[in-house]
Amino acid sequence: MTVLANRLVRLLTPLGVMILPAAAMAQAFEAPPSFNAAQIKGIARTGENYTVQSPVRSDGLMRLYDIATPYGEVDAQGDAIAQMRINELKALALLEKVASSDTFAKSLVNAGLNPLKYTGRLITNPIGTIKGTLSGIGSMFDRIGAGLNNAGKSQDSALGSLLGVTSERRTLAATYGVDPYTDFPPLDAKLKQLSEAAALGGLAVTGALIAVPGAAGIVVSNLSTANKLNNISIEDLARQYTAAQILDLNRKKLTEMGVPQELIDALLANRNYTPIDMAAMVAAIDSLKSVQGRAVFFDAAAAADARSNAYFMRRQAELLAAEYKRRRNFEHIVTLGGLPFLVAKDGRFITVAPIDAVSWTQQSAARFEAFTKARNQLVAKSTGEIRITGQATVLAKRRLKALGWTIVERQPG
Repeated sequence: MTVLANRLVRLLTPLGVMILPAAAMAQAFEAPPSFNAAQIKGIARTGENYTVQSPVRSDGLMRLYDIATPYGEVDAQGDAIAQMRINELKALALLEKVASSDTFAKSLVNAGLNPLKYTGRLITNPIGTIKGTLSGIGSMFDRIGAGLNNAGKSQDSALGSLLGVTSERRTLAATYGVDPYTDFPPLDAKLKQLSEAAALGGLAVTGALIAVPGAAGIVVSNLSTANKLNNISIEDLARQYTAAQILDLNRKKLTEMGVPQELIDALLANRNYTPIDMAAMVAAIDSLKSVQGRAVFFDAAAAADARSNAYFMRRQAELLAAEYKRRRNFEHIVTLGGLPFLVAKDGRFITVAPIDAVSWTQQSAARFEAFTKARNQLVAKSTGEIRITGQATVLAKRRLKALGWTIVERQPG
């Protein structure tokens, strides 16, 4: 260090000013870690029709998955989306066995239909993916914080393509534990193919369409079971109600919660949510009966401009509902830096979020500093708790503690 630099250090250190060399400054952040796919809790790395590529990258908040399938490479931003896709791929493998089974072929012949039209392995165009180094979660927080919450308004009618979802398809999807309004193209095509065959041939979904022994119940359902909408379970909604009926129930419940009509319209028009996502999210937030400001959550949810972001908001709603049932000491919902938080009676700010892998990158640091600034603007010298479904690095935990946050890892999801 030069003589001048030594003098500056001696002069500025008593004043609380720290001068760090370039090497030390470089250590202020860390590279986001990668993970062995076989060791990530809740992720089955291989299946009959997929392989999760390893290592799995992360971006400071979420894990970024690449899943190899016969239909093309599938990307999934976050553990929750990866689990949903794997669930759908397992269901798809079973459904393709049904479509290729002798039992199903004979059922079609008896119904006067040509089995060649409805059986055989599903052929689709490869699924195109755009690899990114960052998930869309952080940028969504920015849009919420800036008040740009009208993602749904410019989209087509929320019913649109959902009108073609038949009762046969709904029953079939629920039997195999998947969302009947799935956005996964290969599963969407197979559900359409088999439900059409059932409708034209008068086949019972519970008959030829579960010809694979043990098919029903093998796939773990990704439908919420913790909350109900108008005393109707989410699985029953998926099985028995049309998209229009589900949207009407959502609209009714949102109105009862005092959500402004313009926000309700924008939210229900946002096609990044399936009707089942919306019902699960609305039911979860409705369960926070004593919490004020629940419309604030839906203002944030309306900003979701990608499927992964919408599913993040649905899962966060379910996690917040579970936390409320455990503790029941919350008074308000607020957003800090774009992320919804519950305010406890003792003044602490608490959130539970489906965040996989927190590391102290430049981007994640900026995100948590935005949460902190917003928190301190509401309540000076306040503290809070960030509960995540995943894990955090040692450096991230140390930096968050300095900002007044306690981070709790591996929150039950």
